[in-house]
Amino acid sequence: MAWTEPLGGNKYKLVERDPSQASRPKKSISVEMPEEIAKSKSEKKKEAWLAVELSKWSEAVISGKFEDKGKNRRKSQKTTFSDFIPIWKKGYAKENMGGKTILNVMSIVDSRLIPEFGDYWMSDITTLQIVEWSGSLVNIKTQRPLATNSRLNIYKVMKSIFDAATGWGVIKSNPMDGVKRPSQGKKEKKEIRSKKKVFTRGEVEKLLIALYALPARWRLYYTGAILGGFRRGELLAVEWKDIDQEKSAIWVDKQITLDEYGKKIEGEVKTEDSEGWIVMPKWYMDELKIYRRQWVKEKLNCKKWLEDDKEYIFHSGNGVMYYPSTPTLTWGRFLAKNKLPHVKLHGLRHTAGMLLRESGTDLKTIQERLRHTKLDTTANIYSHKSESIDRAAVAPLEELNPKRVKIAP
Repeated sequence: MAWTEPLGGNKYKLVERDPSQASRPKKSISVEMPEEIAKSKSEKKKEAWLAVELSKWSEAVISGKFEDKGKNRRKSQKTTFSDFIPIWKKGYAKENMGGKTILNVMSIVDSRLIPEFGDYWMSDITTLQIVEWSGSLVNIKTQRPLATNSRLNIYKVMKSIFDAATGWGVIKSNPMDGVKRPSQGKKEKKEIRSKKKVFTRGEVEKLLIALYALPARWRLYYTGAILGGFRRGELLAVEWKDIDQEKSAIWVDKQITLDEYGKKIEGEVKTEDSEGWIVMPKWYMDELKIYRRQWVKEKLNCKKWLEDDKEYIFHSGNGVMYYPSTPTLTWGRFLAKNKLPHVKLHGLRHTAGMLLRESGTDLKTIQERLRHTKLDTTANIYSHKSESIDRAAVAPLEELNPKRVKIAP
């Protein structure tokens, strides 16, 4: 039997027992009496309206056609993976990532995650599902198993997304908690170790000569990277106002990078510690001084200088900043044309560190010159094997040769 309960004002609760349930739990709904009826002096009119509403609710519950608003509300709160991505991007990615990082992360989301998890409710995605999917990842082009570094990037994006979903109450438990972080196997570590990462001192001497085959701007760009340990985008963003000939130093406080849409922009340096003066050899600064005359002449002959307020030392013509990928492409072609050992462009930064280390410079000084935030970073990079350092370390042992001792047999 149905009944009503006043809730105060013009609101009432309509209650009926659900015959489809063994224990017959109560089903209720709140309704609000129209203003014109509530203000009426006729109690019969009010009773009639409540009776009609109660009858409709009773019939709906008994026939099973009632609308469980609580259930629908819970259902509406469920979010699919695809629907959650814009929320995560706005609430987390844009607050904690740079434009280029967002660009790379969204590339992983669009190419890897959305096709696999897009239509799933966030709460329905399980640890086992993620583990099985992760184990089947292959390179899209070659169909070979995906490299650990690529799997690690995917893992980091997934963890970031589900950590946020858990923290924001979208899901109760985090399925990534049971997913193991990808790590390199012995074979992969061996392959990585076998790849050349830096130039030796002897190779650097030959390389600096070979760079004269390039236009002056590129020769000075790559020479500067070898001597100063600049990151790719940092050196692209250097302007003439950042050069101090008296200090024989270059100021770094910005870099050329990409925004989240792939557009080249002038952005902040990687970390706060990345800002600072980089002292350079005097002969390099003299080369820059000579090059500036050529640079000014080119600007004067330029029909339309497109960067009125910028004077990038290294630009693509008309004063326009280079794309960050341009030095990388030019570097690869230069090495191939001159049949030089292949070392990545970022390897010139590591080469700068190794030259200092092999000359006996302490790790703290190397850290400050390369502007690493932590000394551990410097130690991890420049504590690996070096042939010249190994030779220097073993030199004192040469004194133990028995034949150097007169009484030896």
